[in-house]
Amino acid sequence: METRKLALSLAFMAMFSSITYAETTDEEIARLKKENELLELQQKNVNLIDKSGFLGFCKGEYANTGCFIGVEVGYAPGVKNYIFSNNTSESGSGTQSTYAIPINLILGWQVYSAKNWGWNFKAFFGYAGYGSDITVKNSTYTLTAKFNSSALHYGIEASYLYDFIVSQHHTFGMNVGIGYELGTFIGQSLAAATEEGSINLDSYTKTSFISSIGVHYFLNAHHQFWLTYKYKSGYNVGDGGSMNIDGRPLKYSSTPNNVLTFAYAYKF
Repeated sequence: METRKLALSLAFMAMFSSITYAETTDEEIARLKKENELLELQQKNVNLIDKSGFLGFCKGEYANTGCFIGVEVGYAPGVKNYIFSNNTSESGSGTQSTYAIPINLILGWQVYSAKNWGWNFKAFFGYAGYGSDITVKNSTYTLTAKFNSSALHYGIEASYLYDFIVSQHHTFGMNVGIGYELGTFIGQSLAAATEEGSINLDSYTKTSFISSIGVHYFLNAHHQFWLTYKYKSGYNVGDGGSMNIDGRPLKYSSTPNNVLTFAYAYKF
């Protein structure tokens, strides 16, 4: 009898312990679930606050997403300045190679769709000077003149970014892109040591498609450095400005087709 009572007591104790353990486990699961829901809600509130501030619309899931502003400096070798003059009796032309240092202000938005790849969209506005001496020749005379030429370049570009190295502080990868720009050539003149003196030339605007390839490096996601080669297809010798001087046609152009650029941008 005593043994039976002891067995029943142990059975009741085990059942009570199981019920108590099950209730404790259910309570713990419920508590953890509430904590997770609270953390998710807090994270959503943080994201809402982050995106509601200044430039909040630029923010994204990945650290390299954001708006940016910066400066781009380039080196344009092999720019060809061209002059063609047609007199009543005969014509003369001249081409001179030079270089330029274009400077652009850049701003835009960069969005990453994954940790190691994304898109960069930017607009730019800048200035470059293409002046040089130029010699115009025909069968009867040779004339050396100073050709002053400068341009405002402005347009848009879109680039695909793929990163080979991605860490908390460093990002390194390559970029390929396309773009479209307008070049408004202003302040042009032709000055020769003749009695005619300096001739002011009319301004003109050309358009060009851009193709580019380069590399980029991001430091702490905010400091961005770009080295890019760009080819501009829309600038051709002889396809520029034209005007009549005393009834004589005069054509002139500058061709900044190839540009190597270095840019720094700060991403917000």
